[in-house]
Amino acid sequence: MKIRVNRWLNFLGAIGAGVIVVGFCLILLQHDPLVFWNDDYELSVLPVFADVARSWSEGHCPVLSPYSWVCGNLAGEFQYGTFSLFVNAAVMLIWKFPLNFSQQAAALSITHLFVLASGAFLLARDRKFSIPLSIFVALVASLNGWIICWGATDWFGALGAFAWLPWAWWGAERALDPRRAKWRFHWPAPFVYLLVTGGFPYTVLMLLLLIAWLSITSSLQTRSIFSILPMLFGVALGFGLSAPAWLAILDLVQGSARELQPASAHWQWLVPPAALP
Repeated sequence: MKIRVNRWLNFLGAIGAGVIVVGFCLILLQHDPLVFWNDDYELSVLPVFADVARSWSEGHCPVLSPYSWVCGNLAGEFQYGTFSLFVNAAVMLIWKFPLNFSQQAAALSITHLFVLASGAFLLARDRKFSIPLSIFVALVASLNGWIICWGATDWFGALGAFAWLPWAWWGAERALDPRRAKWRFHWPAPFVYLLVTGGFPYTVLMLLLLIAWLSITSSLQTRSIFSILPMLFGVALGFGLSAPAWLAILDLVQGSARELQPASAHWQWLVPPAALP
């Protein structure tokens, strides 16, 4: 059965899905005030964002930090969202409030979880899912174990980038829709930019796999390779907007502490094939 799409209903539903996620996170905070402040978030990520807020308040772009001998190369580290307008705006706003470290971490993670839930809801609605099922999709996308137990509470870069994956997917599918205006290529561009500058290379790889899958399915359905051009142009535009981030990591990582680590250190977190069953 075809579901009639109501833009205002979708907007309110996206906000509602985000509010549900925020409410769940507040319950977690009531149970454990330190739930969003662990390990790398506590030792590396939050101190960097504190320095980012300080740098902006002094009128400097937070590309380098004079207060760290390991992570002073912020742009070269990539993971801190140095060139993300959203991350920097969220950090500057949150640091205006008199919050302690754990509360700042919680506010930053909850903000991105709200974005993730809203995007997942809109993606589901565009695929003609009902409102209850779309809310379920939003909850699964934003409250799953990988996001809550790692991205939102430990390694923020994973959440900072993944929050925009549903939005990039949503924009890419709109760019593929021939019923929309010829300017539809602009839909994925801002979300691809926010995803790439979010600071997690594995999410960028997920995006590339998604674009390849959408390209194949659209070409098979329309029997024309030209049907994917608006999407590819929009994605390319998004990568162009994010060029400072990936050009910086290619240039500034040279001689950094990250580069000096043995290559095996970057693969230690992978599950070995024998453990998959």
